[in-house]
Amino acid sequence: MQISIKNLTPKAFAPYGEIIEPGKRKPQGQEKDWKFYVITREPGYSWRIGYYVPRIKALRKLEKHPSSLESFEPVSGISIIIAAEEDFPETPEAFLLNKPVILKKGIWHGILSLSDKVEIKITENLEVESKFYYLKKPLKVSVTG
Repeated sequence: MQISIKNLTPKAFAPYGEIIEPGKRKPQGQEKDWKFYVITREPGYSWRIGYYVPRIKALRKLEKHPSSLESFEPVSGISIIIAAEEDFPETPEAFLLNKPVILKKGIWHGILSLSDKVEIKITENLEVESKFYYLKKPLKVSVTG
């Protein structure tokens, strides 16, 4: 299966989550030289921060976390985030991961590497339930002009 890469825009990504854009939120610090933004919070949950270095060029499975939000924050390299709504894992969309995003709970997802080295910071609940969906055909992306 091959799908085209879409630009990561708030409207296009809305079914799956949101783009982290601090300038669109009310700052909590009013200091002259800095502002602190709370992007999201989930009361009652402890969080963990991970560092992911994928080298995947074709996805054979998607993953979802029914009870955890999850952020993907690009650090280096060029990568694609694949996302599909919970009831439609066989119809994913691909987005250039050039901005940090937060996935909703239960969204099928995966990361593809376009460059040799990709690094992504991930934040999620401390305890995460993972479910997997094995695709009928490996998923690849195409770059169109």
